[in-house]
Amino acid sequence: EAATLRSLAAQQPPPEPVGAEPPKDKDGAYGSKGDACSACKFAATASCAMYKTCLCYATNTHFEVGNIPNAKDTQHFRWACGDEGGSKYELCFNVDYTYQDAFGDRVDPNKPKCPA
Repeated sequence: EAATLRSLAAQQPPPEPVGAEPPKDKDGAYGSKGDACSACKFAATASCAMYKTCLCYATNTHFEVGNIPNAKDTQHFRWACGDEGGSKYELCFNVDYTYQDAFGDRVDPNKPKCPA
């Protein structure tokens, strides 16, 4: 029975998030690509499901609009776990997957952060 199998499975608490969650600007977005990437890393490293599947991408969602000249705030960065949003999304972390995870952190292959 499924309930019995679930109760026998070893429960693992979620991992501790890496880094600190950067503050958002008043408009609800991040003020830089680095902050958006750090927010993605913070969220994705706090869940084994996200840790194993998320590749952090970020983009500036500010777009010039013809009838709004000289916008003062042009930094509206958002993050996503993939580049499905289009070509304006840029990969946050360029990593060597030999002993590094998708966030550029060193990993011990004999002691994974989220075992299978």
